[in-house]
Amino acid sequence: MNNENIKQIKEFSELWHAIIKKSHFSKIEEQFPRFNGLTTIEIGIISIVSKNPDVILREVGTFLDIPKSTLTNAIDRLEKRNYINRTISKRDRRSYGLKLTEEGHLTQKEHIDFESMVYGRLLNSLDTDEEKQELFKLLRKIVSNLEE
Repeated sequence: MNNENIKQIKEFSELWHAIIKKSHFSKIEEQFPRFNGLTTIEIGIISIVSKNPDVILREVGTFLDIPKSTLTNAIDRLEKRNYINRTISKRDRRSYGLKLTEEGHLTQKEHIDFESMVYGRLLNSLDTDEEKQELFKLLRKIVSNLEE
């Protein structure tokens, strides 16, 4: 890595941390008690199950690209908090499916509301639609270049 790369990485890090600090994510999180305290994997599981009611455990693990043991532990925690239930899959009776409880549906709604607030604040910090479109263009490029 050359000196210019090191300098750019340092600047990116400083800007990233400034965004997090000035966005007050933790204060926004306080408004969403169901969503608060969940791991990224647990939020991902709730989101996947919400969007795919017939999903089975194996598909969730594949989609999140996590080991079976990590998935099992996360599902156990979500069941304990009454956000999700394991059920015998209607598609594949040899597999477990996942269903959101009422609490799980409310948590997913909070997740969506949280993202709307946070992303709205970030986007509203830009002045024009052109700036927003440029941001989306750059983010799509990053996503595209990060793909394996």
